[in-house]
Amino acid sequence: MYPSNRRLLAATVLAGCLAVAAPTRAHQQWLAPNFFSQDGDTAWLSFDHTFSDRRFHADSAPGLYYQWWVVEPDLRKRSVPFLFAGKTKIVGEIELTEPGTYRLEGEEPNMVWTKLKVDGKDTWQPGPRPAFEGQEIVESKVYFAKALAYVTLGASSPNVLGASGDPLEIVFEQHPNELRAGRGFKVTLSSFGKPVTEHKLQLYSDRSAGHDPTRTCSTDAEGSCEIVPENPGRYLLRARIEGPTPDDPKTDGFSYSVSVMLEVGPPPSE
Repeated sequence: MYPSNRRLLAATVLAGCLAVAAPTRAHQQWLAPNFFSQDGDTAWLSFDHTFSDRRFHADSAPGLYYQWWVVEPDLRKRSVPFLFAGKTKIVGEIELTEPGTYRLEGEEPNMVWTKLKVDGKDTWQPGPRPAFEGQEIVESKVYFAKALAYVTLGASSPNVLGASGDPLEIVFEQHPNELRAGRGFKVTLSSFGKPVTEHKLQLYSDRSAGHDPTRTCSTDAEGSCEIVPENPGRYLLRARIEGPTPDDPKTDGFSYSVSVMLEVGPPPSE
């Protein structure tokens, strides 16, 4: 049985390596819980996963080569059973079976994409340099994309908040479902388990326009930084790392980016 007064809390974590098609490489992606339904002991949650050049606006659905998972409070991992693929977004639905914090994931594992010049136009195709021998290759990169959302049913739990060793990830020192306006929260930026130092993260408010962040913070020697959301509402926290791959004849470089869309609550009452 579930407690009758249980709460549903949500914070969305997005990773955007921008490796879907040529137009969306400059776009952002997010995975956002959008509907909760409870009937007796049955609780269901639906979510959207989308790409867009405009924050908080559904524009283009991820490719079906993505994989969608839910990690349960006891760390069991299962695929998302119900998915709808539309033009502007993927919609998933999961059953929440136990109280605690869940992690939703929409992941494109490490993939190599190559930009070709075809009839004077750039086009992206999946595959490394050798797969396009004889064609005009502009560049070839390995991309990683992962969109996450943390959802808490009832009391929060910490099990799903740990680092996973991804190419790029944001790990919260505070629970992401318990953030409050006016209070700083600390995060650690890491790549394959190692801290990313002296790197800038950007925080965008859903009230902001254009591409200028509302707040920024730079990681220290431990890969950590603190940032303060000024008002309640939805925010997007982003970071990206890029670089060359000189020892890999199949690619020219890598591009990993991660974004976190957060639901920030009102300041705590005095």
